[in-house]
Amino acid sequence: MFRFISSFYSKLMLAVVVCFILAGGLLLGLAHQSSQQYQNEIEQKLHLQLAEHLVYESQLFKDGELDPKAIKQAFHSMMILGPSFEFYILDTAGKVVTYSADPSKIKRRQLDLKPIRDFIDGSRAMPIIGDDPRSPSRSKIFSVAEIREGNSLKGYLYIIIGGEIYDSVAELLQSSHIMKLSMLGLLFILGFSLLVVFLIFGLLTKPLRRLAKDIDQFQHVGLEQTANIAEHWQNNSHDEVQKLGAAFSDMATTIKGQYQKVKDTDQLRRELISYVSHDLRTPLASLQGYLETWQLKHRDLSPEEGEQLIKVALSSARKTSSLVEQLFELAHLDSDQATINEESVAIAELAQDVIQKLELAAQKKQVVMSVEPQDPSLVACADIQRIERVFTNLLENSIRHCSEGDEIKVTIDQAEQGNKLAITVSDTGTGIPADDLPHIFDAHYRAANRAKDKSSHGGLGLAIAKRIVQLHRSSISVESTLGEGTRFCFTLDKPM
Repeated sequence: MFRFISSFYSKLMLAVVVCFILAGGLLLGLAHQSSQQYQNEIEQKLHLQLAEHLVYESQLFKDGELDPKAIKQAFHSMMILGPSFEFYILDTAGKVVTYSADPSKIKRRQLDLKPIRDFIDGSRAMPIIGDDPRSPSRSKIFSVAEIREGNSLKGYLYIIIGGEIYDSVAELLQSSHIMKLSMLGLLFILGFSLLVVFLIFGLLTKPLRRLAKDIDQFQHVGLEQTANIAEHWQNNSHDEVQKLGAAFSDMATTIKGQYQKVKDTDQLRRELISYVSHDLRTPLASLQGYLETWQLKHRDLSPEEGEQLIKVALSSARKTSSLVEQLFELAHLDSDQATINEESVAIAELAQDVIQKLELAAQKKQVVMSVEPQDPSLVACADIQRIERVFTNLLENSIRHCSEGDEIKVTIDQAEQGNKLAITVSDTGTGIPADDLPHIFDAHYRAANRAKDKSSHGGLGLAIAKRIVQLHRSSISVESTLGEGTRFCFTLDKPM
């Protein structure tokens, strides 16, 4: 129960209910007071000249004294007007001299003359409330007129409009069935209005409750199991809660991405340590072994044998150096600091330069390499050193998996997108098994065809090529058929 009340929606609803109750009570009180004031004003204006008319019709004073007979006759005439009027004769000081009411019910003998004078002068807006002789504190509307004998003021005829009988009838009406139905109707209207407000507030606060649920899920479930919350929110909405939800969604996605990146980086670090220790162990062991052999036996070895040991040790040292360079290069390319310096590059000429650099290795395996077309006008926007590295890695990979009589070809075409060049490096070599194709760009992965590859390499060339192509806002793909050959394809932007 406390948890329900502590929610924002419940607090909002509770505040609305309290406001409705206070506003309803205030409106009821104000309506009752206004209705009473309006009724008093109408009643008083309707009977404005009642006392003056009765004074005019009756001669209440005779020879300077009240005439009991005339007063009795006047009261009798006044009672004909109805039981809701009470009649009092006051002296000039406001003291009650005589009256038409039951003497036992008179509680006040002295009345305030200020309301009476205001009524006679017409100096105040109606309704004007005066003292009620039947109560020591109650006030009521009245009609009053001066009683004169000649030019001498003898007193006042003071008529209470809505006397005790009128009050009794009013109290009876207030407790009647109609009044009860009216109150029930008013309560029903208030209840229905509250229900409508609840529904409206429920709809308005629904995005806020959803946001609270998403935040709670993000906080307790964990980054790895957090559901996709972006679909709930619209960044282009004018609703503040929608904007807040979209901002939270973007923040959660960013944090999750950064978290995954940290995990991947940590996993890559672990793999890198494992690969480095594994890949460096063989050439370093070979280097150490041949150097120790030369150190121990160089005096007993012929110059040719000693030179052979040094040659093998030097080869192992070069392999170790190349592997370390590749490891550092891949680590740099995978970091956020990796950048490219783009310029206009004649792709066909660059590919031809790389082919010439690798020509000796291709000739040893009797493999033919070519570029088509050899058109210097084929220009791309690229980092020349990085793209040269891509061509080198792809061509070296093709040479390793080709044998005598195979062909390697670099093809440059217009891509389907008008502002790009499509580049293909294909060979007719051993091909790649279908199960290995999804993994060949992973660092240190070696496909099943590695058994035919007698050269030593770290398995980083294709991973480096993929990352460089990604830095050029493109991607590299591979197609291969076992025993028939392999095709690597990527695109580069043309200069603007």
